Amino acid sequence: ALRELTARTATNPDVVRSRLPPTTAVVGPAALFYPPAGFATGEVPGVVEVTPSEIEELLAAVPADEADESGLAEVTGRLSASRTAGGDVAAACGWRRWPNGVAHLSVLAHPDHRRRGHARRAAAAAIGRAIEEDLLPQWRARPPASRALARRLGLVELGAQLSLEPAR
Repeated sequence: ALRELTARTATNPDVVRSRLPPTTAVVGPAALFYPPAGFATGEVPGVVEVTPSEIEELLAAVPADEADESGLAEVTGRLSASRTAGGDVAAACGWRRWPNGVAHLSVLAHPDHRRRGHARRAAAAAIGRAIEEDLLPQWRARPPASRALARRLGLVELGAQLSLEPAR
């Protein structure tokens, strides 16, 4: 049903929905961002490595759909976190290893600590660690704030993704 579509139209949810059964869930589109050649983050002050159990409060502080969108609960790589002055996790970022050496990034900031640089610092550290491990960091963004953060980090939008969940 989608074979004749161009790359641009294949990531247009309205076009895709019009060619599939109405019971097929369409998620996206999402923009895909990657670091440009020579990208380096260096040491990021104020960021520490944390364990999955240390981000449980962060995940509980947001609605379930926001936690799901972030993908942070599925992270399998190292987790980088920026903490508040009181020691709470304000934002965290990590990745899942995907085929071909891709580090699929996931980031989440606590609602009470957004727009203070915590997510940017945690993400920069995670991206740096992925590069150190010879992985290609990939940032998938649907919400405008996530796209804006990817750009602030210096990542470049190079593609798009549309996910389909066939009816069961």
